[in-house]
Amino acid sequence: MKITLSQVGFLVATALFATDSFAVDVNTGDYDALPAGTNLAMVYLQYSEANDFYQQGERNKGYLRTEMSITRIIHYTEIGGILVDPQILLPYGAVRGASVNGQSLGNATGFGDPIIGATFWVVNQPQAGYVGRYVGITPLLTLPLGNYDRHHAINIGENRYKADLQIGWVEPLYKQFSFELLQDSVFYGHNDDAGSGDQTLTQHPTYEVQTNLRYDFNHTQKMALGYALYTGGRQHLDGDYNETKTASQQMRLEYQQLFAGHFQVSTQLIHDFNVQSGYKKDTGLNLRLLYLF
Repeated sequence: MKITLSQVGFLVATALFATDSFAVDVNTGDYDALPAGTNLAMVYLQYSEANDFYQQGERNKGYLRTEMSITRIIHYTEIGGILVDPQILLPYGAVRGASVNGQSLGNATGFGDPIIGATFWVVNQPQAGYVGRYVGITPLLTLPLGNYDRHHAINIGENRYKADLQIGWVEPLYKQFSFELLQDSVFYGHNDDAGSGDQTLTQHPTYEVQTNLRYDFNHTQKMALGYALYTGGRQHLDGDYNETKTASQQMRLEYQQLFAGHFQVSTQLIHDFNVQSGYKKDTGLNLRLLYLF
């Protein structure tokens, strides 16, 4: 299949972060409920490289390097007897060296679209098993305030609202083993500055399932083997299907270490496989620095 430069530019501009962060991915332990009054300040540092670009499952030579940071602030409180954690996420980063079949698509640097939301814990049983049993419901809203230029093939912002409904379940298994299951449903607003700059992009909802088999060595060290499945998200430009949708799978390996009861470092390795649309991450490294106060 031959892809023209204009087609590639449009596909990347509209799908770059649909393939990278169309749902809010979690770290192991994110749905462990903390006491009301607790505050968390976090910085995520994410690096990934991709050497292949896929369209409808067909592999094309391509390259993409992303370097992102996300600042996240969380406050735990109680509302009507239910534990709630209002939060905000502020992304900033760069996309470098993007290309498909030798055609350069340029670079982008700037702020991404901020995200606001909160988790509501409908099950909060910290005494169950080694880590507790939890079920949380997290509505998240992405605001179209990030850097976006309709004349550029690559953008950090998406120029559209997104609503993500995430549900997380933590279940004790045996001794220090536990299982984490999360499901996202993401709904998209319209981008009316897409394509040539005066066209309208619409997208069907995307769905993600994330799982972690987790082992807590103790209350300061944990490790998890994770899997994520992404599906849905067919895109249309002015009503015409543009042969772009979300379909990929990802493996993850994560280790977390808590120091002095307040500072935690999380390291996560990721690898994409079975990608049907967009860039395939051969290697990804996510580092999270967390301070609890």
